[in-house]
Amino acid sequence: MFQSKDYIYEIYRCGSFSAAARNLYITQPAISIAVKKEEQELGQPIFERSSSHLLLTDAGRAYIDAVEKLHRIEDDLKIYCNDLSNLKTGALRIGASSFFLSSIVLPVVAEYSRRYPGISLDVQEAPSLELQKRLANEALDILVDPVDQQGDTFNSVILFEDHFLLAVPDAPNFFASMGIKKDLLPAAFTADEIRRGVHLDPAAPSVSLSSFAKAPFLLLRPETIAYERAVKLCSQNGFAPNIRLQLDQLATAYRSCGAGLGVTLLSDTVVRMSNHDEPVVFYKLDSDDVSRDIAVMWKKKRYVSKAMEEFTKLAVEMFAKDSFS
Repeated sequence: MFQSKDYIYEIYRCGSFSAAARNLYITQPAISIAVKKEEQELGQPIFERSSSHLLLTDAGRAYIDAVEKLHRIEDDLKIYCNDLSNLKTGALRIGASSFFLSSIVLPVVAEYSRRYPGISLDVQEAPSLELQKRLANEALDILVDPVDQQGDTFNSVILFEDHFLLAVPDAPNFFASMGIKKDLLPAAFTADEIRRGVHLDPAAPSVSLSSFAKAPFLLLRPETIAYERAVKLCSQNGFAPNIRLQLDQLATAYRSCGAGLGVTLLSDTVVRMSNHDEPVVFYKLDSDDVSRDIAVMWKKKRYVSKAMEEFTKLAVEMFAKDSFS
């Protein structure tokens, strides 16, 4: 049994015999014969052939579950054997969202590649929620991301803490047009003050997000953790945000705020890592839910390779040298 497991799994993955045959560079009759032989040995059909769509039978679902377990065992064995080579060979799949990849992860990847040139690196960029799904499904080894929703699924090593601020266009007419009280102006911070960490002083002035309830908000798209955090903060302050734009990246939200299009929630890490200051001021929020830990994460109960361990150690080492807290 399982002699044709790779053929059958490719059919399941593609949803058709013909697509699987193309991907495997064999003829469709050959792949059909392989499936029939496996079904004869199993004593049950694997696929429902009467349906207009290719579906798994109950036995087929059990077969695919078993194949996926075998794949995991094979992957773990490969990783273990690679570990025996003392990181001279191997592979590592690293995920991060756009901002964390460009500003945080790539310097670590570059140094890791210099130290371990024999390790093949696959760096994946996607929204946070999609990357967490990939990590849970073991399509990723390592994820660098906020630990907001890790729950019981992931282990993590914290790199640094960042804090959400409200970014507001630095224009008096914006305050007047939005009905925002001018007495909030003295509580504003400049980008330079954020970089120096002035806002982290417990005595630093803070404001209620509800003071900006009438302002147009610039948020990321709903599939991002940043969107969920922004909507939650607004709800905690008794209003639903008036969303003017939904964007793909925090850096774009920062620039859009500087253009006067609205207010946006940014982490102080974005401000620190930005190489260009926008005409924006920042407000520390008086909510308890404005800080988050940025961490290296991996799935619980899986084999942790030496490649994964060394990447995590390197990330911690590099961030210990920088001022991120």
